Amino acid sequence: MADQASTIPKGWKMTTLGEVAEITSSKRIFAEEYLTSGIPFYRGKEIIEKFNRDEVSTGLFISENKFDEIKKKFGAPEIGEMLLTSVGTLGIPYLVKKNEQFYFKDGNLTWFKNFNGINNTFFYYWIISDLGKEQLASHTIGSTQQALTIFGLKSVSVFLPPLSEQIAIAAVLSSLDNKIELLREQNKTLEVTAQAIFKEWFVNFNFPNAIDKMIDSELGEIPEGWRIGQLGDEVKIVYGKNLPTESLTKSGYAVFGANGQIGFYDKFIYERPQVLVSCRGEASGKVNISLPESFVTNNSLVLEIADDSDLNFCFLKFFSLNNDYTNFVTGSAQPQITIDSLKNCDLLIPKKEVMDLFNITVEPMDKKQLSNFHQIQTLSALRDTLLPKLMKGEIEVKI
Repeated sequence: MADQASTIPKGWKMTTLGEVAEITSSKRIFAEEYLTSGIPFYRGKEIIEKFNRDEVSTGLFISENKFDEIKKKFGAPEIGEMLLTSVGTLGIPYLVKKNEQFYFKDGNLTWFKNFNGINNTFFYYWIISDLGKEQLASHTIGSTQQALTIFGLKSVSVFLPPLSEQIAIAAVLSSLDNKIELLREQNKTLEVTAQAIFKEWFVNFNFPNAIDKMIDSELGEIPEGWRIGQLGDEVKIVYGKNLPTESLTKSGYAVFGANGQIGFYDKFIYERPQVLVSCRGEASGKVNISLPESFVTNNSLVLEIADDSDLNFCFLKFFSLNNDYTNFVTGSAQPQITIDSLKNCDLLIPKKEVMDLFNITVEPMDKKQLSNFHQIQTLSALRDTLLPKLMKGEIEVKI
């Protein structure tokens, strides 16, 4: 810390987290008090999901009466306060938003409040910076399961600019994150819209120029002129290529594994986006959509549209996203999907003109999503470049 102290920009000071915030935890909630509805109850897992802007996947709750009792006696997280994961995956922060009401598990999470001399948003960015991560790592305890204790966190050193400069730095980084969030929300809206169109046309059969006449099929009634085929007759199903984990790089072409993008590589296999079906492990049956110029590992099956097929990419994409490929999973010790089993998947094949019209309708949404994705990557890279420089005072922020 002495070397760092000698390079502190003018006006900055060294302090400890215990001097600039109250660091505490929650009151214990016992497992028998968990409910299936009521006030959300978060552990580290749920806070990580909220940090990643994902939907909270686990529905743990406590009663409103219990929450009101605790809040009245001991308080509960309020807007602007911060929770930090402190067991397992360490150092993931979450700033409490307006009108949020929840409680959390003691030990799993640490609670920062009553900030004094440190801006909460600046603190959030300091935590996720390399500088913050290094400081937290130096105060962890445990070997089999690492943890951050309240005592240890209070002694963590932090260099702070004047409060007005903290606010200015936080504003720069928040502006970038807000733009990223807007683009993500727009992509969600575009995806929901495209999904709604697909279901209206190909599930409810309410498509443009629809006719009333329906015919029987093995999947029930379908519009006249449509047919039921098998996936293996309409697409070429192939495995991705083997790629050892140690070959992944930090930049280059996107690499897709069983759970989506897993890194980068210096080569790509597919110039255009592809529909992927995870074929090994717990993710078997999960559908992913690759990016242009991507590498796909052999943990996924690729649905390559045959040259003589009437299918187009948009139809195949949304059919797959709405289809349950887990029905083709075999194996108990090691779940998997084979090419031969997936070939037998029934596929509703509309008239070509209907599929083409769907493609014309939805493809602009796909292109806009891709454009937004590239903007997100650019803004994220800019934020990640600025973050360490701002935290060290290497870039002066005009106040």
